[in-house]
Amino acid sequence: MISRDDMTASDNQRIDIKVMDSSGCDWLNSWTNNFAALGISHLRSPMFFHPCPRDRDGLLAFARETGRCDDCIEIANCVGKSMSKHRRKKKTAKGYSVGSPSKAVLEIDERDRKDYFTPSAEIFRDYCQEVVQRYSLGNLVEQSQVSSIDYGFYDEFEHGNTDPETKLFKVTTTSGLTKFAKVVVLAVGAGGKPAMPRQLSAAEKDGACHSTQLPKQMFLAEHVREKVLARVPNAVVVVGGGLTSAQIAHQCIVNGVRRVFLVMRGALKLKPFDIDLDWMAKYQNVQKAAFWSADSDEGKTWATFGKHDLLANSQSERLEILLKARNGGSITPRYFKKLQTHIARGSLSIHTHTTIKNQVWDNQRRSWDMETDPPIPDLPRKIDYIYYATGIQPNVHHLPFLSPLREKTPIEVIGGMPCLTQELAWAKDVPLFVAGRLAGLRIGPDCGNLEGARVGAERISWAVEEILEREQERNSVAEGSYHRLYQRVGSVNMYESLGGESEQ
Repeated sequence: MISRDDMTASDNQRIDIKVMDSSGCDWLNSWTNNFAALGISHLRSPMFFHPCPRDRDGLLAFARETGRCDDCIEIANCVGKSMSKHRRKKKTAKGYSVGSPSKAVLEIDERDRKDYFTPSAEIFRDYCQEVVQRYSLGNLVEQSQVSSIDYGFYDEFEHGNTDPETKLFKVTTTSGLTKFAKVVVLAVGAGGKPAMPRQLSAAEKDGACHSTQLPKQMFLAEHVREKVLARVPNAVVVVGGGLTSAQIAHQCIVNGVRRVFLVMRGALKLKPFDIDLDWMAKYQNVQKAAFWSADSDEGKTWATFGKHDLLANSQSERLEILLKARNGGSITPRYFKKLQTHIARGSLSIHTHTTIKNQVWDNQRRSWDMETDPPIPDLPRKIDYIYYATGIQPNVHHLPFLSPLREKTPIEVIGGMPCLTQELAWAKDVPLFVAGRLAGLRIGPDCGNLEGARVGAERISWAVEEILEREQERNSVAEGSYHRLYQRVGSVNMYESLGGESEQ
């Protein structure tokens, strides 16, 4: 981010970067708050998923150097999937294709076992801090919330090294601060609103919340906490089938909730990662090649976007591949073991293929009257709280600060995701780059995890480097033309262009 406050006229080669984060002025601020709110001790991703651009094994080396390998946990059901050539031929003869998204033959052998551990949150945070120090990124983040991003020519931006005919981004914050930039990178995750089955009224918000709100409030609502301390019977419902729902259910019981009902509309799925293993293992290149060579991601008539809706009259082959690979929410086998312990003790019950049919909030009693479909036999008449761990669907239209840009440069949107260039730019002549889940149609199913973040960062950094190189070439040509002009009128010694060597 280039601004008048950050630039210096004497150094036109310096790249001025400003990171604007509404959650805080430190790296990983939102990540740290989320992990603390849910009591997450370890990441879900393997050791080779990390932000360092230089060394794939950097996180593993850091764990060894700091003597904390024992804090890393092996990810079950990954290593040992190797098959002999004979077994592989038999599988292929029965219709199992190596490149098939759902039936890929995985080969993760003992040589790769070291990769399939997951680091603790503390190790990962410390390693990221080491990367920040290594690349001198410590003073880049400022706490501010963006209210508008526009692109055009601005007379109010005056700087000696900037051509007045150069287009700039005008970034305005909610506090009224304005910054100007030649390049903007949008890294806001899904960029959508919480996916709620129903909108809550002001009164109902005392008895329910979405998982994204937990870092901003006490984990247990005040009236629930009072019941826990008084040892009065209490019960909560957690809605969702992903890992976050399992973490919330576990935290509720750890914090003293007596009964937890985990309700999900689909089947319970156990997976080590948020995407299928064949997108991360040896054959990931096969899957990604199929994704990148898909016919199109075009779509003209779109209905409401849901996790399993391959939308009507659509030609979006990439979106179909993306949805199949993610296949909705899933729980890791390690966390499911924790849930099984709670089930055995009678403090947790899991109800698949179940939805909330009716719910009414009693503000006086501060509890819900609830019905489910199908009915849950032992569901208490009064439910004290509902946690919605229903995720966030990507939707670029839910980002109001992009309205000026969308009006000037419309972009096709499929499933809430913009159809970006291959370099992840808004358009060829609009250097606003998009990373994260909003770039899913270009990056692939791993767009929302650390590996997708690294792939996106690589593409964006290459594109930005090309932009800066082209600008430097234009400046060099302009300086040369200026120099030749003054040579003609005699204002500059024509021999100065030979290198400025001192007289012998």
